[in-house]
Amino acid sequence: MSKSFQNLKFEFLDNIELFSSEDETEYFPFHVHDYFCISLICKGTELLQTPDGDHYATSGLISITQADEVHKNSSVDTSPYSYKTFYVNPDVLKYYNNGKKIQRLQRVIDDRALYTGFNYLSLGGENRLQDFQKALKRLTAYDEKEEEKQAIPSFSFIDELAGTIPYVPIKLEDLSKKFFMSKFHFAREFKKAKGISPMSYIMIKRLNNSKRMLLQGEDIQTVCYLMGFYDAAHLNTAFKRFFGITLRMIKSSNIIQDISVKGK
Repeated sequence: MSKSFQNLKFEFLDNIELFSSEDETEYFPFHVHDYFCISLICKGTELLQTPDGDHYATSGLISITQADEVHKNSSVDTSPYSYKTFYVNPDVLKYYNNGKKIQRLQRVIDDRALYTGFNYLSLGGENRLQDFQKALKRLTAYDEKEEEKQAIPSFSFIDELAGTIPYVPIKLEDLSKKFFMSKFHFAREFKKAKGISPMSYIMIKRLNNSKRMLLQGEDIQTVCYLMGFYDAAHLNTAFKRFFGITLRMIKSSNIIQDISVKGK
């Protein structure tokens, strides 16, 4: 796959910058920005590593890196992913938050209107300043207030369950009981910690194992059976949604290798 990069600077709102990359496979080491990074995940799944844990954002979601936060962004697996990142000065967000400084934004934002608004700005369009103002004002609604910040439980136990081969179906109700939470409270707390739902997280782990087996030469039918997919079409759809690739792309890569699962 060929990569393409775009770097733009807008001549307003403290020169907001946009950096976009398609089919990214080469990543920066851990680094820091004094701006908020507002990333639209366009294809695949992003793994955002920070001092407070790993966070995931699938295609169609907005990934947030806080200002002055040490971080590293990459694809959740060895496949390329695509994104568009706006760099926004904290003082600009403060202005659109009625003069109140924002320390942290919600880590992963699922807001189709906001995603579409920022994506429109990345493509170019009329009235950019007015549209930026609308998008930034909407973004401030995701300010994590001090009273909302709580200790987030560790969910590392789920990695062991999700990585089991053959895969054993896991129900949300059963998981929530293991953490002594209601189903809805557990789902909400997990999303705060990881950025995605428990079932999406488990699916990513299943796909990591599936891809590893395929690259080691296992046939598709066996992988489907071992990893709990109905058939090749079901597995292919999952790969396209979470990794941005297809079974044909994997099988035609001619790479026999061992892939370690990220995020453990």
